[in-house]
Amino acid sequence: MGTAAATKKRPFILLGILCLIIGFVIGILIGFLSSSRGGGQNGERAEDNTISDKLLAAIDKEQIRENLRYLTSKPHVAGTPVSKEQAEWVRDKFLENGCDDAEIVQYKLLLSYPSEEAGKENRVQLLAADGSVLHESQLVEANLDPEVDVSEMLPPFSAYSAAGEVEGDLVYANYARIEDFEHLKNNHSIDVRDKIIIARFGAIYRGDKAKNAGLYGAKGIILYSDPYDFAIEGEAVYPDGPHLPGTGTQRGSTMFKFGDPQTPGYPALETAYRIPEENLTVLPIVPVHPIGYDDAKEFLKLMAGEEVESKWRGRIENITYRYGPGFAGADANKRVAMRIYTHNQEAYGWNVIGTIRGEIEPDRYVMMGNHRDAWGFGAVDASGGTAAMVEITRAFGKMMKRGWRPRRTLKFCSWGAEEFGLIGSNEWVEEFSKNLNERAVAYFNMDIIQMGTHVVAISDTPNLSNAVYAAARKVKDPSPSGNRQTVYDTWVERSLKGTNDDGTPVIGTLGSGSDYAPFVQLVGVSALDFSYRHDKKAHPNIALYPAYHSVYDTFRLVEKFYDPEFKYHLAGAQLFAELLRDFSDSAMLPMDCPYYAESVQGYVKSFKEGDIGARMIQEGLSLDGMQEAADKLTQAAKEFKQRLGAVDTKNTLQVRQINDQMMKLDRAFIDPLGLPGRPFVRHVLFAPSSKNAYASDKFAGIADAMFDIDNNLDANKWETVKQQLAAVTFAIQSAASTLVAPA
Repeated sequence: MGTAAATKKRPFILLGILCLIIGFVIGILIGFLSSSRGGGQNGERAEDNTISDKLLAAIDKEQIRENLRYLTSKPHVAGTPVSKEQAEWVRDKFLENGCDDAEIVQYKLLLSYPSEEAGKENRVQLLAADGSVLHESQLVEANLDPEVDVSEMLPPFSAYSAAGEVEGDLVYANYARIEDFEHLKNNHSIDVRDKIIIARFGAIYRGDKAKNAGLYGAKGIILYSDPYDFAIEGEAVYPDGPHLPGTGTQRGSTMFKFGDPQTPGYPALETAYRIPEENLTVLPIVPVHPIGYDDAKEFLKLMAGEEVESKWRGRIENITYRYGPGFAGADANKRVAMRIYTHNQEAYGWNVIGTIRGEIEPDRYVMMGNHRDAWGFGAVDASGGTAAMVEITRAFGKMMKRGWRPRRTLKFCSWGAEEFGLIGSNEWVEEFSKNLNERAVAYFNMDIIQMGTHVVAISDTPNLSNAVYAAARKVKDPSPSGNRQTVYDTWVERSLKGTNDDGTPVIGTLGSGSDYAPFVQLVGVSALDFSYRHDKKAHPNIALYPAYHSVYDTFRLVEKFYDPEFKYHLAGAQLFAELLRDFSDSAMLPMDCPYYAESVQGYVKSFKEGDIGARMIQEGLSLDGMQEAADKLTQAAKEFKQRLGAVDTKNTLQVRQINDQMMKLDRAFIDPLGLPGRPFVRHVLFAPSSKNAYASDKFAGIADAMFDIDNNLDANKWETVKQQLAAVTFAIQSAASTLVAPA
C-alpha cells in the first residue's frame, strides 16, 4: 500500500519541482528585464541616453501640416459647436497617439458674442448734422481669398464690450495709454469726457485701452489697426503677402483680468457661485469696437485740432493726424455714432488633458500647453501650436511602443477660451491648485509657435534658462548657414534682447497674455513661453503678426508666407519635445537655482540703480533689507549647488528631496494676498503690468504704485510702496529658506 501511494505521489512531486524551476527561471527573466530597463536600488533606473535623438527624429513636419489643415478648416471660437468638435478631435488624437488617458474637462463660463439679430450688427457711423449716415464701418471683413469659406466667421467685435448707442465728437488718443490721455489733458488741454475716442491697436493690451477710456470719462472707444503697426511699407498685403489689408480687423477680449469673470478665485463648475453680471467690475463700462484702417481713414481725415507730434503719427496715406476734438471746417457739424449690441452669455468651454504616466514618479507633472480656440481660423494664433503639440504626443507614443516610459508624468493641455481671457487654463489651475502646488514640476507654453522666421523669442522663470539653452543646442536650425547650425547658434547671433556677459542670449521674463500666467501667478509653477518671431530690430513697430485676430489668419497665410516647408514648426516642436523629455526623464531636475538667485541679484541691482529705486531712497526708504535678502538667497543657492553635486542618484528619497526643493523655489515668491488691487496676481518678482497686461514688470507691486504717484493718479500710494517693499523682501528671504538643507 505504501509503494502504491508513493507511486501516486511521484507525478505531483515532479510537477512541484517543475513549477519551482519555472518560477526560478521567470524570476531570473524578471530580474534581467528589470535590469535592462534600469531597475536598481529603491526602484531607480538608468536613463536611456538614446531617447533624445530618437524622439526628435520621430517628429514629422508633414503630420504637423495635416493637423493644421484640419484645425483651420473652420472658425472655432470658444463656446461654439466647432470648438467642442475640435476638443473631441484632440482628445481622440491624444489617445490614438499613445497617451494613457485623455479627458475633456468642461466649465460653464461667461463668454461674449456679437448680436445675430438683423439690424443690430455692430457698427461705427459718420453722421451728418441731420442724422443721416454718411459712412458706416464694414459689418464683415471682405473675403479676399475665394478658397476660404467665411460663412461661419463671426463679424468684427470686441468681446465683453458694453452695449449701447452713443454719439459725440471724436478725439484721437494714439494708443490710449494712460500717458496718452495725460498728454492730451496736460499738453493740449483736451478733455475727453463725453467724447468718443479713436485709438490704434498696439503698445498695450486692448482691454487696458478700454479701461482707460472709461477712467477718463469717454463715451466709447473705437480701435483700429494702423498700417504703421500692421503692415511694412512697400510690402504686399494679404492675399498677396502676409501684411494686413485695409479691411483687416482685430477681434479680441477687453476683460481686465484673466479667468471666468463671474467666479474669481474658484473654478467655473456647475455648482460655483457666480457674481451677478451687473455687479462685475472687470468689464468695460463703455462701448468698444474694432475697425480696419480703410474705415478709420474716413474719420481721421476729417479731424480738427492741432497736428499730432511725430510719435503719434500712423501711416494711413493722404491724411494729417490731428488730436481733435471733432471735425474741421465744413465737416464741423458732423459727428460719430457707435451702435454696439455685443452681449454676454453663459457658454461652455472645453479643455483637453492628455496624460502619459511616469514610471518612477507618477505624481510629478511636467506639463505642456497650448490654446485651441481662435477668433476665426486661427492658423497662427494658435492652431500651429496645437498641431505641433498633437504631433509631439505621437512622437512620445512611438517611444513608448519601443518600451520606454518617462520617469515623471507628462500632461498635454489643450486649453479652451484662452482668447476671452486665459479662461480655460485659469479655471483648471483654480480647480486643481492644491494638487498642482504639490505635484507640478514645470509648465511649457506654446501659444503662437511661429509668426516669423528670424529667431526664437523665449521668456521664462530663470531656473529654466540653462535647460532651454541645452535643448536649443540639440535642435537643428531650420535654415542653417555658416556657423548657424542649431537653433541656439542663430539665437545667439540674432537674439532680440541681446546677449548676457557669458554670451548666452537674453531670455525675457513672463508677463501675461497667454496660458502660463495662471500657473505662475496663482501657484508659482516655473514656466516658459516660446515663439518664432520676425526681426524686431528691423521692424520694431510690428508687435505680433499683421493678420492677428482677423479673418486673414488662414492656412494659406502659413503655408504660403510664413512656413511653406513647415520646418519652423518642426524646430519648435523638437525644442519642446526635448524640454519635456529632459524634465520628465532626468533623475535630477535640470533646474538651475543658483542662476535664479543670480537673476534676482540682477533685478535688485537694476531696481536700486533705476528711477524707481532712486525715488524711493530720496523719499527716505531703505533698500538695504531687499539687498540683504538677495544676498541670503545667493548664499543659500551656492550651498545648495554643493549639496547637489554630492547626491546619490540611485537613492530615490534623496533625489526626491533635492528635486522638490528645486521644484518649489518659485512657490516662495507667491504672496497669498496678491498684489495691491489684484488678489489673483501673486508672484512678487514678475507679474503683468497693471497698465498693460501683455508686459511684464519686475517687483510689479512697487512699480504699479510708483506709476500712480509719478502720473499724479494717487499721491497716497507711498504707503503701498512701503508695504510692497516689505513683501518683496520677505519673499526673497523665504526663497532662500527653501534651499537650505533639511535639519
